[in-house]
Amino acid sequence: MTEEEALAERTTEGVRSRLESLDGLPTHEHVAVFETVHRELSAVLSVLDAPGPATAR
Repeated sequence: MTEEEALAERTTEGVRSRLESLDGLPTHEHVAVFETVHRELSAVLSVLDAPGPATAR
């Protein structure tokens, strides 16, 4: 597994876990979870899209 794949896998698992926890939270707290997940996914996508030796194909 490449570093990129490992990063994507860790991020996906973390996001799934956070989203699954929404059932136990009051609805008004969902927005904060969605915002956190969005920031994290955006950051990971930026890393994966960045040019460099790790992404050169």
